[in-house]
Amino acid sequence: MTEVHAWWGRVFAQGSPGGNHTVIVLPGVQVVDRAAVAARFAVPDTGFVTGVHGNEITLRTFSPVEELAQCLQTSLAALTALGVPEGERRLVRHERGEQLELYREGAVTWARETAPGSLALEHTDWPNFVMAEPAPGSGPVILRQARSRVHLRCADAKQLDGLDIRAADVLELCARTGTNGLVLSAPADDGLRVRVFTTSLSGREDSATGGAVLGVGRLTALDGVRGDLAVVQGPAREEQQGRLHLRLTGRGEVLLGGTVESLMTGRTAFV
Repeated sequence: MTEVHAWWGRVFAQGSPGGNHTVIVLPGVQVVDRAAVAARFAVPDTGFVTGVHGNEITLRTFSPVEELAQCLQTSLAALTALGVPEGERRLVRHERGEQLELYREGAVTWARETAPGSLALEHTDWPNFVMAEPAPGSGPVILRQARSRVHLRCADAKQLDGLDIRAADVLELCARTGTNGLVLSAPADDGLRVRVFTTSLSGREDSATGGAVLGVGRLTALDGVRGDLAVVQGPAREEQQGRLHLRLTGRGEVLLGGTVESLMTGRTAFV
């Protein structure tokens, strides 16, 4: 029997609908099979706190089907789960991911890469199963990072909403390109509309994906855009969407933000 002390909440929600349920397994108990525990929790992402040393937090994150080299969703949730006071900054890293600096600002937790470096971009072909018009002057690219993704920038948000993407096509594309997901984005009235399909959900659509949206923000910053942008991610149904925030600073830094809502904390035993 495995007993874990865990925090359960929602990340990237706005009001009662949307966002992603998230679990943070708190330190104190050695978990032998983290993948099995994450599969039993069956939320999009389960983060395991593997160390807390001063202002540094280390994590490992699992979806129900795979380990994630990097996960902003659990990184944001970890500050609330561990009770880090508002305004205090923490360095959060996954064993194979980029290091992030995080802090809570009111209802929103913000993350930025501490050493983003230059964008590692590869030009690729537009997948024939994505029946959408490309945005003018922007071709499909692969953004190489801890979790690399194919980014398609589309001309019309309504056209993007109407797309029907098969999980099998996403998995074939990711296997062929050595990536972990497909990211579609388009300008919207108050910011950006984004849809993300990921290997961590067996090719299905994710309601909210911090790392993918951070990548969209870095591509948007290349165009000279600055300021705060609202991001709506997910299917057309509002209750299945995530609400994320991008902050593109005058120096070209890109921050990713989202709300973190605590639902419960307690001990759970798995047989």
